[in-house]
Amino acid sequence: MIPNGITPADDQMAADIWGWSLGYWRDTKHWEKIPGLVLLREGGHRRGRVFSKEQLLSARTEEERAKKLNVLPAYDLPAVPAADDPDRAADPDDLLDLEESLGSLPAERRVALSTWKTYRYGDKTRLPEPDVVLGGRKVDGKVVGGTELWYRRTILEWDTNRPARGGAKGRGRPAGSKDRAPRTGTKQGAERRQTVRTLLAGNNHLTAKALAETIEVHPVHAERLLREARLEKVGKMLDGNPDLSVDEVQEALGLGVRAHAQKLLNEARTSTTA
Repeated sequence: MIPNGITPADDQMAADIWGWSLGYWRDTKHWEKIPGLVLLREGGHRRGRVFSKEQLLSARTEEERAKKLNVLPAYDLPAVPAADDPDRAADPDDLLDLEESLGSLPAERRVALSTWKTYRYGDKTRLPEPDVVLGGRKVDGKVVGGTELWYRRTILEWDTNRPARGGAKGRGRPAGSKDRAPRTGTKQGAERRQTVRTLLAGNNHLTAKALAETIEVHPVHAERLLREARLEKVGKMLDGNPDLSVDEVQEALGLGVRAHAQKLLNEARTSTTA
């Protein structure tokens, strides 16, 4: 899994950062010589390694500094959230590979892994196109091969509109429906959103995990509601201060990752100028 806020990088990107050939990067296994470098996805047969681009750039910068001073590198890499951290709520913008995408579904909606793999290019049931493809090569204008990744929300939204197992109707619009109008919110949904606003106003360090437990919803749904409330709050802050900075957003929302604050601010600015 590639946690939200982390830029994925494959072997080729890593080799480019060091100015080496792909073969030399792989032969030297230089990643094993960098303390603290997190391997976000293990390599193997037909599996591409995935690193944090931010960590790679930091490591390369430190090595260049150390070389100029003729000293050993003192790596201090940016932190990467642990994928197996039980206190970390699932984020809709986490990137997942094919197998991880299956695991993101509720247990009662999962199929066998072998079946899931057939969905990638299936005729009747077909997964959405990947949101990110690392590596690969272009054939007839399309990228083939490489490491395919989907946002968690992409898979969950696809599943919402997928017919239930056994032929029962899914939870989305009927297949072939020409209805494209936005759905009207429910009273319960409006009440939940107001509750989230109130909780966020009283605790800017509110987490999706705590929110999920408080309002009794799935962690992914809680993350979506929390993000919506944060974006709304940033929009109001922008109304009062057009020169709002990332640092101010990060402090007001209690965000530990600057990239998250930057993303919210960018989206809020786009919304206000749209």
